[in-house]
Amino acid sequence: MGRFGPIHKAKKSLTQMGFVKYHGDIAKFWLEMENLNIHASVTGIARRKMIEDQIPEDALRRLSLREYRDDGKWLDAVRTVTRAEEDFREWKSLRGGGPSGTTRSENMKFEDSKPMVAAKRVKKQYMAKEKADYQKKKAVERRVKKEGSVAPVGEVKHTVWAEAHKGVDQKVVDKRKSNNECTRCGMGNDAWKYCRKPVQVSAVYRGPAKPKRQFSSTPK
Repeated sequence: MGRFGPIHKAKKSLTQMGFVKYHGDIAKFWLEMENLNIHASVTGIARRKMIEDQIPEDALRRLSLREYRDDGKWLDAVRTVTRAEEDFREWKSLRGGGPSGTTRSENMKFEDSKPMVAAKRVKKQYMAKEKADYQKKKAVERRVKKEGSVAPVGEVKHTVWAEAHKGVDQKVVDKRKSNNECTRCGMGNDAWKYCRKPVQVSAVYRGPAKPKRQFSSTPK
């Protein structure tokens, strides 16, 4: 008599059947399960459950198209549909998909769905002439802002500040600057260098017309 009895061998084989995994080859998986089942003698629903837990979901979907009451016919159908699924996955892999059966077009869609990573902005390097032109432009803008924010129009009429503002009080000049007016004539449509109007030495009154002073006509 052997060291272990039939019941012990059956329990050991049953335990080992629970560790058999399907790795894409139904023939190898089936052979391992059948060899262990010689002693375990698993049948019926229990055997179906062991196999269904391992074979691919797509193979189970194929298998569900028909109902098999006979275990023998069900086992034959499992091997048939699983082998068909393996062939289909191999065909998809050959036409451009990966081992999982994903085609090249599906891989491209997956890549396109990934969030885009913003590219690092490269700071532009300016030449010496470009820097000089930019500084010159900014200097002109600052000078225009200081002298009056009105854009220059026409040819230059005045070049010397003192001569262009002869007789104009500094307080009047400051007020005209704050109002964005020409510092020479007090109008708001030119700058002093391009001013073609006569110089206004005092602030121009732009309020409502003042009433004329009434003089009495009583005889002396």
